[in-house]
Amino acid sequence: IKGIGLFLNYIWRKDYIRLLPGLLKMKIKLLSLNIFRYYQDWETRKLKILKFINEVNPDIVFLQECFDDSRHNKLGDNQGIQLNKELGFNSCLFSVAEKIKSEGGKDIDVPAYDGLCVLTNLPITKKKDIMLKQAEDDKHIRIVQNIVVEKNNQNINIFHTHFSNRDDLERNHLIETIEIAKQEPNFPIILGDLNIRIPEDTIKFSSEEYKSSWEIEKYISFPSKGETLDYALIPKKNYTFDKISCLGEDLSDHKALLITLSNNIN
Repeated sequence: IKGIGLFLNYIWRKDYIRLLPGLLKMKIKLLSLNIFRYYQDWETRKLKILKFINEVNPDIVFLQECFDDSRHNKLGDNQGIQLNKELGFNSCLFSVAEKIKSEGGKDIDVPAYDGLCVLTNLPITKKKDIMLKQAEDDKHIRIVQNIVVEKNNQNINIFHTHFSNRDDLERNHLIETIEIAKQEPNFPIILGDLNIRIPEDTIKFSSEEYKSSWEIEKYISFPSKGETLDYALIPKKNYTFDKISCLGEDLSDHKALLITLSNNIN
């Protein structure tokens, strides 16, 4: 009888540990910033970005318009790697979205790539890139950088992306991304430079499963035009926004979107 009791206690403990992540509160801080490639004196801006990231201390940094451009850097030494040489995150993941063939009407005859980058100390348990459909008149190729990270024994699924800069294109990208997200067993957080100039579209087209950062906090992320282009969309069932800030002067042409989330207790 004693042996059976010990065995049942062992089984109960294993099941409890498996269920424990859903019973405990977990907070995570995410930072998203379009770093504006090498424009506007990168070396000066790099120092400001480094200082800013160190001050806000996010769990994960998401960078859009992160370039590996042999006109400015040794090929492979992309802007994310340059930042991480000083920041020292355990992981620096760079995903190429497209090769840049021209800029300002002039052909580029050396390798130059636009991509997305993730910096984090959290364990990454999954990483894949998903190519979004390219409209015939869209000159850009867009991707979703999908990662799953682990914090407090919980898997956090995230879609990091940068949509094309035109109302119909970004709207179609959002609809497509939501459809892909809904096929995931663990609905992902979606964030990045979504280029959505009409914030209400993030509510209208993101389905009833998601809540937009703009629903909670009205902010401007593209100051020169007084627009909001950067968003986080979270699965309502799984997460709650604790804090949303759009801040950072002279880091880029965009401000940084900083959000803190907590999980919903099952």
